[in-house]
Amino acid sequence: QSTHDKLRYAQELLSHQVPSGDVTEILDRALDALIEKLEKRKCARARRPRPSKRSSNNPRHIPAHVRRAVWERDQGRCTFVSEAGRRCPARTRLEFDHVDEVARGGRASVAGVRLRCRAHNQYGAECTFGAEFMREKREAARAAAQERRAAAHEVVPWLRALGFSAGEGRRAATRCENATDASLERRVRLALTCFGPRTQVRVAPRTTSLHT
Repeated sequence: QSTHDKLRYAQELLSHQVPSGDVTEILDRALDALIEKLEKRKCARARRPRPSKRSSNNPRHIPAHVRRAVWERDQGRCTFVSEAGRRCPARTRLEFDHVDEVARGGRASVAGVRLRCRAHNQYGAECTFGAEFMREKREAARAAAQERRAAAHEVVPWLRALGFSAGEGRRAATRCENATDASLERRVRLALTCFGPRTQVRVAPRTTSLHT
């Protein structure tokens, strides 16, 4: 029903451009908009690319202009080539991979970055650092992600008590995912910054203190 309602609303919004409400044309336009949005997020594609004005201290950060160039050069496909000379055909679950590992001085340049599917990215890391080491790294990463999600999830009921919707609460809670060591009160305050100065407390909060 939700999907049907969205389709009908899109037909209403496009009633001047598509008077017939043809579903095929509506979906075609919707897919164009979705693809443009996904390409911008995935590979920084833009109609009018702007020069980067700031650099990051994170050695793993890959600037937008590098992502655009690498994606175009590698044609949106994994670059792994087998010993038999066959290139991996994968076009899904692609990741930007440093040719030389960051831990070994790899740089985020066009020449220093390539596209790899997740399987071949992990395979390359295992060849360099060892399968057991990478297994432990993945397990540690999963545990840390779970801890961050738990810390954020704990904040949502308090945001709901302040009058925010469940969706607003979940989105705001992501602000405190990296504050796992902070108190619950501090995490709630951090989540509230997502809404800016427009709101304080919209309804009376629970009588229970955040400190309990």
